Amino acid sequence: METIMQEKIRILLCEDQEIVSEGIANALNKVENFEIVGTLADAKDILPALKETDVDIVLTDIITKNKNNVLDFVPDIKRAYPNVKIITITGFPDITFMDKAKKAGVNSFIYKNVGTKELASLINNTFFGYYVYPSESVTNDLIISALSETEIKILRLYISGVEREDIAGKMLMSGSTLKAHISSILQKTGFPSLARVAIYAVSNSLILPEGR
Repeated sequence: METIMQEKIRILLCEDQEIVSEGIANALNKVENFEIVGTLADAKDILPALKETDVDIVLTDIITKNKNNVLDFVPDIKRAYPNVKIITITGFPDITFMDKAKKAGVNSFIYKNVGTKELASLINNTFFGYYVYPSESVTNDLIISALSETEIKILRLYISGVEREDIAGKMLMSGSTLKAHISSILQKTGFPSLARVAIYAVSNSLILPEGR
């Protein structure tokens, strides 16, 4: 009986942290039908690399070397290579990343806290034409777990209507320290203002005001 050999899924990996890149590449190369055909550190190098190598899947971090955001390059990649599937993988629980990824044309989206088996399943499903994104509840859980206890207290006070200068007093911290914490909250959530974070947190029942 003749055995039909399945062609390997050719994967181009873009990850700026060398140790993470090596770990992902080593793990995926052990999957029978996967082949890592190249590794990059900067998203701006993806399009030139596709001109030189046959690729089925681009597996890429969102924020890469030189702070280049792959979502800025996805539309051009899709126009030039519409059959290449793009999967973004990130460790940042940024609320806005998923919507931006969908609008840019990213096929699938996954967080870095998954194991090899789950990542391999997502790659296979994406290769066969499925769009795979985390549920909103998973994203919300990651957001809350990313915020420190102090950041959650600050956000809860803000939601309760406490002014910023009064928050600093209640938290026994200087204005500059409060500003640093707020900057951290915005960076982790991806929102442009604390008011936007508060609206999202309340509407999704992630954080309740003080006294509730």
